[in-house]
Amino acid sequence: MTLTTPRHLPPAERAAWSSRPARRPRRSWSARIIGGIGEVLITLGILGLLFVVWELWWTGIEAESDRQDTLEEFYAQMPQPPGGESAGESAGDQGPQPADFEVCYTLEDGTEIGCAPIMEQLASTGQVMATLYAPRLGDQWAAPVREGVAAEQIDRGGVGRYPSTQMPDQPGNFAVAGHRNTYASMLGRQDELQIGDRLYLVSPDGMYTYEVAQRQVVAPSQTEVLAPVPGQPGVDPETGMLTLTTCHPMYSNAERLIHHAQIVDFTPLGGEVPDELAHHEPIREMFYAGGA
Repeated sequence: MTLTTPRHLPPAERAAWSSRPARRPRRSWSARIIGGIGEVLITLGILGLLFVVWELWWTGIEAESDRQDTLEEFYAQMPQPPGGESAGESAGDQGPQPADFEVCYTLEDGTEIGCAPIMEQLASTGQVMATLYAPRLGDQWAAPVREGVAAEQIDRGGVGRYPSTQMPDQPGNFAVAGHRNTYASMLGRQDELQIGDRLYLVSPDGMYTYEVAQRQVVAPSQTEVLAPVPGQPGVDPETGMLTLTTCHPMYSNAERLIHHAQIVDFTPLGGEVPDELAHHEPIREMFYAGGA
């Protein structure tokens, strides 16, 4: 309702009356309550958005920094290949000079799989035991492998080994877990892996090579994917497997994305490195990379 100036007032008082601000109607208690609730919801929404930014962005920065530092420390402590120099330098034009190694078991095709005593020692002391490479996931993709799947292990820009699973020098399942959406999202692109892709586990004992053989999506309760023979609890394994596990779908933990890879080769220190890893300088220090 618009206020009108009373006509009976003198001109001076009329001017004063006209300059008075119009009175605003008082809000009811219900309107005040609804307004207060709206302000609280807006505040909570802003806080929620800031939390998402922190979890998806800032945790990734911290974890990526940790990953880089960890890789540098890991390779700085690697044993020297035969000859005491980098594998490429010591080999010269003579080709790869693989170190002697203890055989833990043999594949059906006669490939000998070396033992991993240094890996086991590092795992028992909580140190990084190996670095996992998956060329399909990027030229610079490299995940430090720690013992355990708690936040202490997988929140640091790498993957963690399920302690109940087997080491790579044993027939059985070397199973690891990693984040898909946060903390550097090491397995954020795991769904891009294809059957036949190679995965490489580089350790102080040598390089274990796996080939992706199966992809599946399971419920979190389906722990049989971690069995020595994945999906067949109680069956004795005859060969080695590597299993990757992460949340599925993206931005959800309702299910688990699983990839199983079968061991196909072992390369001791000083042996020849696959071409798809030859661009990694730390690996060239441990293995023979030819003219790379």
